Amino acid sequence: MANCKEIRDNMLASGKYKPEKHLEFLGLNRNPFPMAPDNTDLFLSRHSDTVVNRLVEAVLSKKGFMLLTGEIGLGKTTLSRRVIEVLEKEQVETALILQSFYQGKDLLKEIVRDFGIPLTSVSTDLPDLMQCLNTFFLEKHKAGINCMILIDDAQNLSVESLELVRMISNLEADREKLVQVLLVGQPELMDTLNTHALRQLKSRVTEVQTPVPLEKQELEKYLQFKLTMAGDSGKIVIKRTTVDRLYRLTQGNIRKINVLMDHALATAFKAHSFVVQPEYIDIAFAHIDFNTPKTTPLKKWVWGGLTGLILGLTGILAGAGVYYLLPNLSTLSTPSALTIFPIPLPDTKADQTTAPVPDAPQDPVPIAPIVSGTQTAVEPIELAPESSVNIKPLPSAALISFLRAYNLTDFAPAMAKAIQEKQTADIARQIHARTGLQLIQLQALPDVVKQKYDILTGPGNRPNTQSYYLFWHPNPQIDHFSFGYQGEDIILLQQRLKRLGLYAFHIDGIVSQRLQKSIEQFQKQMNLDTTGFPDPATVFLLANSQNSALEKEKKGIRQ
Repeated sequence: MANCKEIRDNMLASGKYKPEKHLEFLGLNRNPFPMAPDNTDLFLSRHSDTVVNRLVEAVLSKKGFMLLTGEIGLGKTTLSRRVIEVLEKEQVETALILQSFYQGKDLLKEIVRDFGIPLTSVSTDLPDLMQCLNTFFLEKHKAGINCMILIDDAQNLSVESLELVRMISNLEADREKLVQVLLVGQPELMDTLNTHALRQLKSRVTEVQTPVPLEKQELEKYLQFKLTMAGDSGKIVIKRTTVDRLYRLTQGNIRKINVLMDHALATAFKAHSFVVQPEYIDIAFAHIDFNTPKTTPLKKWVWGGLTGLILGLTGILAGAGVYYLLPNLSTLSTPSALTIFPIPLPDTKADQTTAPVPDAPQDPVPIAPIVSGTQTAVEPIELAPESSVNIKPLPSAALISFLRAYNLTDFAPAMAKAIQEKQTADIARQIHARTGLQLIQLQALPDVVKQKYDILTGPGNRPNTQSYYLFWHPNPQIDHFSFGYQGEDIILLQQRLKRLGLYAFHIDGIVSQRLQKSIEQFQKQMNLDTTGFPDPATVFLLANSQNSALEKEKKGIRQ
């Protein structure tokens, strides 16, 4: 792999770079990390979901005045667009004001215009505009239609304009607010509302919501979600150390995450790799540098002198100390472990840093089958103690015996090497392509599995652990799993989870967050990594869990 400096220099030197090229190479149909608000592929964390629900509830309850405030880059605009989207489905008529540099009468005219009222039929005098809005809201109220005004970047509104908005929100009929107002803005908006001149407006605020940065565990899901929605089928790999580096530099700020990831994907393309290395995040951060203030030499000397005075050192030493504290990308640690998001690739090579050229892409390993049937909810499968499992150790004779059970002895040398090096993805693809058998790797062994399959034990992915290997025929198989995707394989997946008592929703064959959460529940139940995606191990255990439950049910009927 080319080193980071060469990659960065090549990117800077190129004047013919086309964004669609790196998206095509990575197998994406659009930019997963756009700079503009992206309500189409909105990732709702637990907190942001609560924010949207509370604001929607407040509007539908006609509570009058609401605020959505927070720091730059936390998704306020995107969340407000989702609020509008939900409200429009509830037949709420909305006016969206984006240009908050409108003040006073011009702001009022913009509200009138956005509600679809022709300005040609209305005098532009302030009293006439207010009367026009009052008449419009009364007509909508009689028709049973709620109205809402949303003003973005409201921190730019003057005190006089905010007072005007308060007057609009005072319009009432039958003890109900005729219009609801949602102000969206940065924390400076709260500073303005706390002034004495706006105490009346502040007293009318009934709901205040504040978005927060993503938590570290949410960041991984966010990246996974955005890539999947943009068309990734498991080709793109993001190292665990990359996620750690990204969180450290952004602290969960969504806008910063998008900026760095957009740059990092372009760098991966330049490196001809599907693996997003932490160094790529460093390159992007060096270009953007969110945190380092752009100080002048004079300011640096002043700061150096102050630091030296405080520390009791000389000005020169203090200045050196200041420069020592500046970010030094060359000293950042180099990651060693590789973590992938399984959509649907399992067990990707730990040392994989390069990828095939676009003309020769590798097919992902298919996900395991789903078998339909009828059954009731089942209890979690108990894992058998390792000492009681009849498995073959790894020496070559045992490996050959294991492979002979599946008629795979031709693969013995390659299989032995792959297991010892913990790099089984390639051999798994080869075996599946030639025989249709899929390699399953488990970290714990359910009793029902050890009774039905020949098992091989080998070194685990972590020190002092073991992995268990087996083969089975996936039929049918899940080749695609992304939000919004619909197919018969997803119907079978939903049916299986429903029969296990883990999915209580309509069987529609559509990948959704509900389905993902149900899969997470099953993975927790089976002590698997809780990714929410049906990787081969998850679907394999799901099939065997249901078969076990069906057998118990049949025995109960016979008795």
